[in-house]
Amino acid sequence: MDTTTAEATASTFTLPENVGLAAVPPPPLEGRAMNPVPGWMDVLREQLGAVGIALRREAFAVGTCLTLFTGFVFFMQFQHGTAHVPLSPVGGIAAALAALLLPMAVWKGEDPGRRGYHLSMPVEHGPHAIAKGAAGLAWTLAGVAGFFVWMGLLSLITGGGVDHVEPWQWLAPFAGAAVLYLLGSALTLVTSRPWRWMGLGLVGYLFLGAFRGIEGVDVLTGLVETVITGQFGLRTLLGGQTGFSEWLTAVWVWLATSVSLFLVAAHRQPEQ
Repeated sequence: MDTTTAEATASTFTLPENVGLAAVPPPPLEGRAMNPVPGWMDVLREQLGAVGIALRREAFAVGTCLTLFTGFVFFMQFQHGTAHVPLSPVGGIAAALAALLLPMAVWKGEDPGRRGYHLSMPVEHGPHAIAKGAAGLAWTLAGVAGFFVWMGLLSLITGGGVDHVEPWQWLAPFAGAAVLYLLGSALTLVTSRPWRWMGLGLVGYLFLGAFRGIEGVDVLTGLVETVITGQFGLRTLLGGQTGFSEWLTAVWVWLATSVSLFLVAAHRQPEQ
């Protein structure tokens, strides 16, 4: 019997080779990244809105105080006709001094031990703090401008008039507010209790004043007085009551100092 042997031609299934590390990496994806690093202006715009929302409670409290004071002025004006509120750059010193306390509101609830979330932000630790501080500075200057608008309305209604001063003197409260805000921000970035250090500074100043005239203490007293009331001191910066050249020098000295301290504090802020 003839036996025919047929070679089977069944289809075969070959498993793919396990190339593993020998595989060629895929080409990079084209187009924009899913989570691109935001630009500086985007970060600043975001912080400007966030800080504005965070300051709503403080703004409401200040608005309430100004409203009550306005009511008191109107009462005195209509009852006695004696409340004449002048519009003067000196009036803006109060708003400039308040700028020293504003950083505590900007960073409330975010003392150095609670800033770990900065590490997960799309920008680095230091630039994030700078952007937030710059946003707070913008709101500070806007607050000073709003204060002058309020003072102008009071002056117009009560017939207080406008002081005749040099045009540059109107800039003095804004420059002073910027400097004091930056100094307050530097202190707030490096300590969780800036109000305590401010209080100690005030107590120290009063202590030196109480022991004025004692040998040895006069050296410290003279140094403090130079910083506050000297030719290029804080009084010159805030009031602009000297000549333009002296005021401009004071502005550059204080701005350079405050900006330097703020930048150092932003990049070297403690994590706990």
